[in-house]
Amino acid sequence: MSSNDVRAPVVVGVSRSEAARAAVDWAADAAARHGRPLCLVHGQEWPAGAAPKDRHDDPGQIWAAHFRATGQSLLDDLREATAARTPGLRLSTRLLDGRPASVLREAAEEASLLVVGVHHVSGPGEVFTSGGAGPALVGHPPCPVALVPAATSGFDPGGPVMVGVDGSAASAPAVSYAFDEAAAWEADLLAVQVRRPRYGDWPEDLEESALDISEALAGWREKYPQVLVRQEVAVGSPAVKLAEAAADARCLVVGSRGVGGFRGMVLGSTSRSLSHMAPGPLVVVPRTATGPQ
Repeated sequence: MSSNDVRAPVVVGVSRSEAARAAVDWAADAAARHGRPLCLVHGQEWPAGAAPKDRHDDPGQIWAAHFRATGQSLLDDLREATAARTPGLRLSTRLLDGRPASVLREAAEEASLLVVGVHHVSGPGEVFTSGGAGPALVGHPPCPVALVPAATSGFDPGGPVMVGVDGSAASAPAVSYAFDEAAAWEADLLAVQVRRPRYGDWPEDLEESALDISEALAGWREKYPQVLVRQEVAVGSPAVKLAEAAADARCLVVGSRGVGGFRGMVLGSTSRSLSHMAPGPLVVVPRTATGPQ
């Protein structure tokens, strides 16, 4: 989580899609596990001229009242279902005017985590037409952004938390988030670094990457001794290889910006590619995110 203030909510974008409902469930579990409130946010983009302001008896005003009531009804239904599914969770709702991506970006300013539903893909490496606000939000809010697919095939809720490590400063907040998540869920942690093929897979290169991972994890191993850690080095396209390695993961965690230097792993572009191909929940942690104390 990005904020150390336990009052900072987990914010989840709400719509009538299957992906959004999966996102609400995932967000509710995350909020409950971390002891945070959950805020359900629905952005309504009004058609031009749909709600005239000058006459209360104007048919447009009547239409607008129904339009707003429909949005509030969606929020109320999901709040009721979430309360029944996750008893004791502190819940709130917000019905806001504007484009969903803009509304969620603003709501994320005070959030510990922003959760958005995305369309699922059938396998790693396949690009899909996402629709929705999810991929457009990656890298913009100050808090981590979790992209949750509608379908759950292809990932294991009981699997390890996986984190991409590239040796840059940008991946440090992602490592922090991943350890905290693994500890919260009593899950293992899998750390993976990907080297591009043009740099070869010579033994000394692979050893260098393994050392990079060990150095990136060193302080966190001591802070979270209960977390069982595994590390791997892969060779290939970072996004594709991370997606493949995350097939059985509870979630995949990456940084939103990174300069991989000679390793060529730029997590800014990698995280955006993964927003279209990750097989399960993807958590993108910005460089400015603060980890748990």
